Amino acid sequence: MSKHDKRAGRSTREMADKRYRARVRFILPMVGLVILLLLILNVSKALKVGGFAFLAVAILVRLVMGFTDAKEKKMIREERRAVRGAKAEEEIGSILAGLSGDYYKFISDVVSPYGNIDHIVIGKRTGLFLIETKAHGGRVSVKNERLLVNGHEPEKDFIAQALRNTYWLRERAHDVTGLEIWINTLVVFTNAFVEPTPPVKRVRVINKKYLLGVLQEPNGGQKDTALWENWHKMIMLLAKEPAWT
Repeated sequence: MSKHDKRAGRSTREMADKRYRARVRFILPMVGLVILLLLILNVSKALKVGGFAFLAVAILVRLVMGFTDAKEKKMIREERRAVRGAKAEEEIGSILAGLSGDYYKFISDVVSPYGNIDHIVIGKRTGLFLIETKAHGGRVSVKNERLLVNGHEPEKDFIAQALRNTYWLRERAHDVTGLEIWINTLVVFTNAFVEPTPPVKRVRVINKKYLLGVLQEPNGGQKDTALWENWHKMIMLLAKEPAWT
């Protein structure tokens, strides 16, 4: 498949790097503050710091160290989550790159006003696909049209996110073809076991091993043909940086 200027996982990698830099900017001054307070305690006699003042500085050192440790652990978790997300997007990108360019075109990391869309696929005979990639591990299930990861709701509503991007993408497809194009919306987990489940609000939730099969399901029609004939215009439209960025 032909390559495009949007690299899978690019924005998520940038997010991980940004979080790393933010962690460094946070840690350095906090370490400096702790060192300064320890120096004050070390020379407390010379500075005539004693009694209540000495105790107050000692307590402040413990508080600063505890706050810094807790904050750093949280920042590390967020940074690692971004790295895992980028790896998942890159993995799906590699799967898509193996599809025949005669029948499929795709673009990754598409900027939208509702958060970047991980992948968009145009199939000559199978239609238009929007793919949101998730790196969560464990077990994914659906209960009362709510997506659960290991029995709990995830940090974000993946279905709502995917639907918002679906509506936005439908408008872009209409801009290119003048038609109302059906969009096959997928939430794909790369590391979790996904229980067999019907679509949730028309969004299919699957494991990565089923992705190729879903992309190859016959779904062609006149509208899909019109989109395929204009795939280059669609890709160029999606690749542009939108006005709100």
